[in-house]
Amino acid sequence: MKYKLTFPLEEKICLPIYYHHLLQVALLNWIGDTSYQKFLHDTGFLSGKRVYKLYTFSKIYGKFELDKKNKKIIFNDEIHLYLSSCDERYLTYMIKNIISNSSLILGNYHLALEKVECIEEVCEKNVCKIRTLSPITISSTLTKQDGTKKRYYYNPQEKEYSDMIRDNLLRKYKAFYDNELTDAEFHIELVDKGKESLIFYKREAIRAWNGIFQMKGSKEIIEFALNVGLGERNSAGFGCIMKIK
Repeated sequence: MKYKLTFPLEEKICLPIYYHHLLQVALLNWIGDTSYQKFLHDTGFLSGKRVYKLYTFSKIYGKFELDKKNKKIIFNDEIHLYLSSCDERYLTYMIKNIISNSSLILGNYHLALEKVECIEEVCEKNVCKIRTLSPITISSTLTKQDGTKKRYYYNPQEKEYSDMIRDNLLRKYKAFYDNELTDAEFHIELVDKGKESLIFYKREAIRAWNGIFQMKGSKEIIEFALNVGLGERNSAGFGCIMKIK
């Protein structure tokens, strides 16, 4: 399930250009239940040695100005963002805060929610065209000839890209349902030029892609992807996607 949250601004808000971690912390604190916060932060859903949070969020949308000199982004008017998850508990806690008019504390700003829209995305066929609400990243650790490790980020033109996105989705599915997906057919490809982004998150430079993609596969895995997001670092604001109607 996906929600669009709209916040009016009584004054301009000034954030770091790379505000992913700031927004991640704000949304985690907004849950309001300390035990569930601790579960998401410390434990999450396990698949082997990998841990998944199984929610994602978009970038912030709205009119803005860039202060490149000071590496700031200034939003001038109403803003909105999207939250998405397959975990009903996560969405339930968010809805409780929405009903109680709890403010989203984003850095030094207290944002009052004005409007909530519920977006249910149903896949009627085994093909689905999507757009990114936040960029998709997928990577692996490679060993160089001298024995040192290097993080390699794949781009959608590489043949490994689709397989790695698929394998990531299957691990998330296993982590949430504790069961293997019966029909594991899945393929994804970029259908426009796309745009690569270099995003700094906790001192790490992450390469990710925005664009229009097409997913092919079983309806179950496509709808799961629409809820949990594609690729890695979903809970840090990567891989949030929306079905193009």
